[in-house]
Amino acid sequence: MILGDLINWIDYRNGDGIAKEVFGDEKINKLIELRKNHNFKERKNLWNELFSDDPEGKKKKIEDLILKQYVEVFEILKNYQVWVIPGNVDSLSILESTKTKNVENVDGLVLDHNNKKIGFAGGGVPTPINARGEISEEDFYIKLNNIDNVDIICTHAPPLIDELITDVITNKKEQGWQSLREYIINKQPKFSLFGDVHQPRATEWRIGETICLNVGYFRASSNYLELSSLDI
Repeated sequence: MILGDLINWIDYRNGDGIAKEVFGDEKINKLIELRKNHNFKERKNLWNELFSDDPEGKKKKIEDLILKQYVEVFEILKNYQVWVIPGNVDSLSILESTKTKNVENVDGLVLDHNNKKIGFAGGGVPTPINARGEISEEDFYIKLNNIDNVDIICTHAPPLIDELITDVITNKKEQGWQSLREYIINKQPKFSLFGDVHQPRATEWRIGETICLNVGYFRASSNYLELSSLDI
């Protein structure tokens, strides 16, 4: 199971990713610095500046690099049964056009795995950046609340808990779902699994009887969560 962001847009540890390939080291390092300083107005202005020259050409280059990364990811995964949900940097149209037969987009579904019911609700939390994979809180709420009676709820972003959404590298509160927090309080699944925040202040939190787990930044650590390790 992959909980979104199958591609590398910007790695905030070193700036690597698609954005650097398109815009260069200097500009992306400046964007990272502005984000760490919470200077979102200037950051937005810089993004607009980056696209002011040949915007269609740059969008085409970005889409080509996104496609290339998906092809590489799905080639690695071709011998596995894979369930995915989209994250905030994912392009759903390119993902769907490149995924192989062994890969299923399970966004909005409830599936049985080893007698455990697992619900999936993908999409990124809306931000001023307006990334390609973001959806509204209202749309996420509707999708999430069509999922009921599950042991595990899987999302891209965490519930809106300060310790779970605060990234110690970007030095800011990242995205979190208020409706997921309310869902957990009301439904009390045994586990809430998510990613999105790469270097969180806390990787585990408890809301009532629900254990909330950040499954990790696989690209950086190569660590993953084995579902059989969960006490359900």
